Amino acid sequence: MPSADWQPLICGLKSLGVHMNQRQSSVDTRQPLPYANGWFAICFSHELKQGAVLALPFMGQELVVYRTRSGQVRTVDPYCPHLGAHLGHGGKVEGENLVCPFHGLAFNPEGHCIRTGIGQKPPCAKLPHKQARESNGVVLVWNSSGGYPPDWEIPELDTTGFSLPAYSRYDLAGYAQDMIENSADMLHFAWVHGFTDVAMSHQTDSSKMELNLSARWHGVPLHMHVTSHGLGYVLVKSQMPRFGVQVKTRGFATQTRPLEWTFRWSDIVRVAYLDRFPAILRKPAYALLIKLAHLWFVRVVSDDFPIWNNRRYVVDPKLIAGEGALMAYRRWASQFYPHEVEPQLDIRGAEQTAQKISAKLTE
Repeated sequence: MPSADWQPLICGLKSLGVHMNQRQSSVDTRQPLPYANGWFAICFSHELKQGAVLALPFMGQELVVYRTRSGQVRTVDPYCPHLGAHLGHGGKVEGENLVCPFHGLAFNPEGHCIRTGIGQKPPCAKLPHKQARESNGVVLVWNSSGGYPPDWEIPELDTTGFSLPAYSRYDLAGYAQDMIENSADMLHFAWVHGFTDVAMSHQTDSSKMELNLSARWHGVPLHMHVTSHGLGYVLVKSQMPRFGVQVKTRGFATQTRPLEWTFRWSDIVRVAYLDRFPAILRKPAYALLIKLAHLWFVRVVSDDFPIWNNRRYVVDPKLIAGEGALMAYRRWASQFYPHEVEPQLDIRGAEQTAQKISAKLTE
């Protein structure tokens, strides 16, 4: 990891959206978790221009993501069913169709081969694809180990009155589920991030988990409402009432390979007292404020990176008081993993420990 002397510069680069690779370089002997089901980010919208064709890692495989002339986003298997050419290397978009670089076979948005490059009758071939959605500047892909269609969606975010977003992306080692587990780990906010007077409540509902956190940061009251939809997306609504500041942060965690994952996030900010000013003055003010807000979040969250990069998933953790939300998270999270691997995620021992701790606290 970089030394402390370089940290301010690195944080500044990150705040401008510079991609940082934070993976460890040593041999990793940890056991990976299985790939989870649900919606997961594969790129930001601004990375996928009209007519672009990208080959991107996703859940232990590679997908080709492209945008048609009309703006539709499609995600398909990378290899042409004709003779196996890689569509992400030399493939191109013509109108609404993806064209193979080898023999010019064209595939429509539904994946059907509709023509060949030199006029022969097209083969009865179809490109396998995954469901994709575009939401508030992020392209999301549905992953299902059983091949099931989506049974829940990620809601659109209301950005009315907020700044334009700032973006960051990091390649990390370890487990994508750490992103949301981190939000449920109340005790680490004090030890790692220096928060004081930390209090947390939680509730779960099907594919959604909500956390309410209150704390002080350098004496300033801070409130966070955290909503997780599956294991790949978290929305954090932060407020500093003393300054009239609201920040909405969207975090996206995607396992790309065993023990490798990509962490993306974006922030938008709103300051109440700026509402009284005309738009011509608000725009430059928000351009500065979003950089500062994003830089603050980068500096806070990057304190977790060395831990995420090197921690091991403990199936039966030995808990201490105050970790009820964390274990509630693990119970909720287990539903998103394939049923055939659920024994690897058995948390009954941890639940019993949590119950014992709760009983002692109420004696």
